[in-house]
Amino acid sequence: MSRPVWRVVLAVMVMFMALLVAAKLRYSGRPPLKLPAADCNADLWKHVYEPERLHVIEPCTAVEGRVVSVHLAADGDLHIGLEPDHKSVLNLVNVMHAQRHLVVEAVCDHPSVKNQAGPACEGFISAVAAPGIGDRVRVTGTYVTDSDNGWNEIHPVTRIEILR
Repeated sequence: MSRPVWRVVLAVMVMFMALLVAAKLRYSGRPPLKLPAADCNADLWKHVYEPERLHVIEPCTAVEGRVVSVHLAADGDLHIGLEPDHKSVLNLVNVMHAQRHLVVEAVCDHPSVKNQAGPACEGFISAVAAPGIGDRVRVTGTYVTDSDNGWNEIHPVTRIEILR
């Protein structure tokens, strides 16, 4: 290759790396705050379907944002898509595969259609009330990375407060 072509290739590579570093800094996957463990219900972990897939980043935190989706999952959990006020709670997988939303999961919200999920929720129903789409909320719970999907989420959720 000629010298001008190498310069263009090098410039493109440098720009790509700079873009990647900027994205990683913007979407660092950090919880906004650390709360005392007593603020989260550790007993909820008994009702998490396949808990070994969740890597705990922060045992107890709170995230504020706007609800953009609510979905009843087959495993019995309530899945909420949250547009967080602080984008730093997202990682690059949240950005690329979860539409820039933080996944929020309230365990054992409804009967499971997956046979293997049943034992986790047997005799337990979540006390967390589902918010509406468009609600501004504060979600308190454990901040994790779901190794099956690679994104960050609040799972399990201890409580959801509607903000005014």
